[in-house]
Amino acid sequence: MDILQLSHYLDNLLEINSIRDAPQALNGLQIQNRGEIKKIGLAVDLCQATIDLAVEKQCQMMFVHHGVFWSGLQPIRGQHYEKLSAMIQANLGLYSAHIPLDLHPAYGNNRALADLIGLENLEPFGEYDGIKIGFKGSISATSAENLGKVLEQKLGSQVKVIGQGEVKTVGLVTGGAADIVKQAIQEGLDCYITGEGANHHFHEATEGNCILIFAGHYGTETGGVKSIGKHLKEKFDIDSEFLHYPTGL
Repeated sequence: MDILQLSHYLDNLLEINSIRDAPQALNGLQIQNRGEIKKIGLAVDLCQATIDLAVEKQCQMMFVHHGVFWSGLQPIRGQHYEKLSAMIQANLGLYSAHIPLDLHPAYGNNRALADLIGLENLEPFGEYDGIKIGFKGSISATSAENLGKVLEQKLGSQVKVIGQGEVKTVGLVTGGAADIVKQAIQEGLDCYITGEGANHHFHEATEGNCILIFAGHYGTETGGVKSIGKHLKEKFDIDSEFLHYPTGL
């Protein structure tokens, strides 16, 4: 299978052309290559470090959540040139999926995080630009502290728990979605989980009696690319490898 065939399949699977995203996000095939795709490098972020890892691991393509084009039109020079040049010289293709990967009901970041904590009775939650991209549901009763420890252990990232008490209902949206804590409060959820937030979110959560957990932007968004890699192995017998390069954020 070549990169154009695989990209066409991924476009349909992730509904790339029908899901809105940030104005400057570019979803889908970002860099083409030549030849057969035998191994895919999976990464949260496209950066020089993950490019180098993909080349080292002899990948022909990368599948990432945060791609190379985020700032609109820009000259190909400096670090931007170095990244593109390294990929083209290594015949390394690139496919990126942002919001379409966040909200996919089976292979998305939010579904992976929901499964990780055993969230049941799933319902869409967390409206962003008119689309609900996360989930809400119920878990076996546990303390906020214990839930934080579970996340820390399973994600391998530092977790910040704001508030305390018993948790039975949870809403979650991966990445940098702390503003959605307001929606969790309005719906009376015990807890809201996201990746990262700002100082004022502490007060919104405590005053709204909603436990807020920051489990890391990077950490909460590793699940989607891994799920896609597993799916492509089962569907097309294409190997993949997760290129772990945590930011600690």
